[in-house]
Amino acid sequence: MPKRRWIVALAVAVLLGAGAGTVAVAAPSVAAVACPWCYGLTGLGGGVYAERDDDSYRTMADAAGQRVERFYGGRQAHARVLICTTDACYRRIGGGGEKGRALRNRALLLSPAGATETIAAHEFAHLELHERLGDARGKVPHWFDEGLAVVVSDDPRYLRSGSDRCLVPYDEALTVTRVDWAAAAAGGTDRGYLLAGCVVSRWVAAHDVHKMVADLRDGMPFEDALS
Repeated sequence: MPKRRWIVALAVAVLLGAGAGTVAVAAPSVAAVACPWCYGLTGLGGGVYAERDDDSYRTMADAAGQRVERFYGGRQAHARVLICTTDACYRRIGGGGEKGRALRNRALLLSPAGATETIAAHEFAHLELHERLGDARGKVPHWFDEGLAVVVSDDPRYLRSGSDRCLVPYDEALTVTRVDWAAAAAGGTDRGYLLAGCVVSRWVAAHDVHKMVADLRDGMPFEDALS
């Protein structure tokens, strides 16, 4: 079985255009996406695979996808969803300490703690933005990508209801745009998401994300597309 997994990983990595170094790092996740059943996951339909044969996971994933569809007015990213109900499973498919993980714009991995509608929608939001940006996805800084995912997923941990969704003073939230994302999220805290969600929620209320995406794809710098 391990040999088969590596063969699958290599074949998929070649299709993704990955180099040898990427294969070594991403092989478990890439292989699991290509062959979920090789990792003990059961197909629930609609591209959803779970460690436990439970239709509620498909329902959850569908509801999460609908949040993204409502925000964008449709979906362009269609990816496999791999859901683990044990930590051992999540480690086996290449997950780490995070609750969920978007694998480029092709797949979504969810840990036992991340198998919720909100977290799935957050990761779906990453996939959707990356799919719409195409080769321009590298122009978007991490803080904006994460903040937009917070807004799209409508995460109540980081946003309040109402017209002003910020849970922190806006001037304080702006600091997230001036520091490295790793520093904003240092120590495994959620503070970076809190700050980024505030800033991006204000931006979304006054701007058109579709126009920003089009401008970035046309070659405009991020700072100009954001204005």
